[in-house]
Amino acid sequence: MKGINIALYFDPDQIQACVHQQDGSYLSKKFEYDDGVIEEIYQWLDQYEPNRTHICLIENETAELLADELVDSGYRVHQVTMHQLLSWFAAEPPSSPDGTPMRAMLRFLEEEHPREYESRTPQTEALMEMFDELDALEMVDDGDDEDALPGDLLRAMKKHKITASAAAQRLLPEVNERIREHLMQYPELMTPEILQDFFPELLEALERPKH
Repeated sequence: MKGINIALYFDPDQIQACVHQQDGSYLSKKFEYDDGVIEEIYQWLDQYEPNRTHICLIENETAELLADELVDSGYRVHQVTMHQLLSWFAAEPPSSPDGTPMRAMLRFLEEEHPREYESRTPQTEALMEMFDELDALEMVDDGDDEDALPGDLLRAMKKHKITASAAAQRLLPEVNERIREHLMQYPELMTPEILQDFFPELLEALERPKH
């Protein structure tokens, strides 16, 4: 791949980076885990032009959060699974040892051209907006000033000639269903708390003893 290729590897003790530079040389960098490590990585990446920089990450929860932010900043991110790497390594062993996981990741990036990662930020923001909509409906009180009420709530009040709280109760199921549909379309946004709140039937089915 043209440009700068970087592998970021999250090992248990530190985050290791390896850069395959345009002159063919390799540059290594290590980051210690602490509260400011992500910011430190960003500052280090500032030296590379985002749209000409390809970054390879092995899929995990921390890497996904970083991947979203990197893509939002314009970097070309490629996220691979450990299974993909091991299968490729077994099928096409290198003629000489790579030496480090990062060098193996770079070789995979350059030879296999894995697809680019798409940021989850738009889907996350859409979910947050629906959560806000849900919260607003749940907090509706009949004593609220009509000017402060959402438009769809006012329309429901006028259409059905009902109070604000009654209109909110009518609208809540539709918002809940939109959230459920969004989560089914983007299951990677699911957390245990969200699963509990919006898919309790799944948890009940999992907990129900088999006969």
